[in-house]
Amino acid sequence: MAHRRSCYFACTKSKLAFVRYLTYNKAQKEVKTVNQDKIRKIIKQNNGIITAKELSYNKIDSWYLTNMLQKGELERVARGIYFDPNFDNYDELYFFQLQNKACIYSYHSALYLHRLTDRLPFINEVTVKQGYNAWRIKDSAIVHQVKKEWYELGKVEIKTYMGNLVCAYDMERTICDLVRDRKNQDTEIFSKTWNLYIKKDSKDIWKLRAYAKEFGIAQQIEEILEVIVHE
Repeated sequence: MAHRRSCYFACTKSKLAFVRYLTYNKAQKEVKTVNQDKIRKIIKQNNGIITAKELSYNKIDSWYLTNMLQKGELERVARGIYFDPNFDNYDELYFFQLQNKACIYSYHSALYLHRLTDRLPFINEVTVKQGYNAWRIKDSAIVHQVKKEWYELGKVEIKTYMGNLVCAYDMERTICDLVRDRKNQDTEIFSKTWNLYIKKDSKDIWKLRAYAKEFGIAQQIEEILEVIVHE
C-alpha cells in the first residue's frame, strides 16, 4: 500500500512538473513572438533598419536580435546597427551618420545629396567642430573642422537616394565651402557645380551672399556670379 502511494505521488509530481514545463515553454514562445514582432515593427518603421539603442529603449533583450542574426533575418552593418536584407535600400550614408551624429555631410558628399554632382564620392566627406576627436573615422571619411560658430550654419536635413534623412549643409553653405577651399577642388567639378546650382529653382542667391559675407569671401562669390551671368 505504501509503495502504491509512493508511486502515485511520484507520478503526480512528474505530471505537475511536465505541465509546468509546457506552460513555461509556451509562455517563453509567446514572449519570443511578441518581442520579435516588436523588432519587425521597428524595422518596418525605420525602412529596414534597427539599432541597439532602439532595442534598449523598447526594453527588448538583445538575445532576440542575436537569434534573428543567427537565422539570417538581419545583418550587422556597423556597431549597434542592423539591417533587414529583405529591404532594398542598403544606405551607407545613413549608417555612417547613425554612428557619427556629430558629423555633418559637406563638400562633395553634400554636393551628391543635393544632386549638384552625379559622382558618388568614394569616401564620405564631413564637417565637425574644432577639437572633435576624429581618429575613429579617419579611414572612412575626409574630416573638415570648423570653429564652433560656423558648425551649425546651413545645417539641414536631407533625404539620401534611399529615402533616409541625414544631416548635411545646404547648397549655399556647400558652395561657400568649395570656394573657400577652391585651390584643392577639381576644376571641372567646381564649374559644373556652379552651373547646376544656378539652374536650380530652389537656389537662394541672397542666402549665398549672406554666408559669403560671414566667411569673408563675398568678393570671390560676386566675381563668380558675374562670370556665370555673362556666359
